[in-house]
Amino acid sequence: MALSNPLARLFAVLAALTALLVFAPAGATARSGHDGAVGLAGHVSLNGKRHHGKRRRLLRAARKRRAVANAVGLTAPKAKAQSSELLFDGSHIGDFDLIQAAPGAISEVPDPAGSGETSLEMTVHDDDVYPVTPTDNPRAQALSPPIVHPGDEFWLSTKFMLPPDLPSVKGWMSLVSIYGAPFDGPSPWGIEVADDEIRWERNGAYHWDVPWRMPLVKGQWVTVLLHERFASDGFVEMWIDGQQVSFAGGAGTRLSMQTMDSSNDEGANAAKIMQYREAGMFDSASVYFGPLKLGTTRASVGG
Repeated sequence: MALSNPLARLFAVLAALTALLVFAPAGATARSGHDGAVGLAGHVSLNGKRHHGKRRRLLRAARKRRAVANAVGLTAPKAKAQSSELLFDGSHIGDFDLIQAAPGAISEVPDPAGSGETSLEMTVHDDDVYPVTPTDNPRAQALSPPIVHPGDEFWLSTKFMLPPDLPSVKGWMSLVSIYGAPFDGPSPWGIEVADDEIRWERNGAYHWDVPWRMPLVKGQWVTVLLHERFASDGFVEMWIDGQQVSFAGGAGTRLSMQTMDSSNDEGANAAKIMQYREAGMFDSASVYFGPLKLGTTRASVGG
């Protein structure tokens, strides 16, 4: 009994070897010079050889397809990112790189004009000042990443609505600008409400002049499209409610100016929408904004 199992296994091995010798075709070897396959499978008949060769061709084709697919899968997203002309889309609070506001001051609400879209409501109280916000004047603001670099030419679009119950603004209330380090005083230009009108005003480098203004509009959206070259020898073009602006003083539709000066010339700048106003004018007020977009072409920002 001790030898029965080993003897049985030996007889089984001898039987298998005999079967291989009987059924193997003449001249067949354990290793085929054609495809490197080992063993009996694939060498049983001529049809088997054809089937095996066809299978190998299909496998090679499949490997090529997988290689191409893998290459496309790796490179396509990168190419898409490189070809994208939209640099930033701030449609929701979470899209923005930085929020500077009192807790709850910025909220997502239905469009007050009833379009069904979402808008950003900025409600600022007169005590929303340092250390709750960065300055001694009340503010709430949302900033894009600092992606506007010296020499860049870019497009910006947004919209804002001043509600019918907005108190009279006898001082100033800033709404839109481009700004960055060293944050040395007001930015080169800004869209604001001042003396109960809407203005596009420049900073002290241009003696606080107002190259464009319009009457105060409440209860409806004012759309802004802006084209700028960010440089010490930059320029600005602007469209309000779809109509191109002609700047004052005979400047025409393209205003040559320093869009980068000592206030913001230490690197990349950000775009921002805000309710930043002179302290002491009133206790509380709300302003509504639509998406803030930056892109390299007019079409990319929906202009």
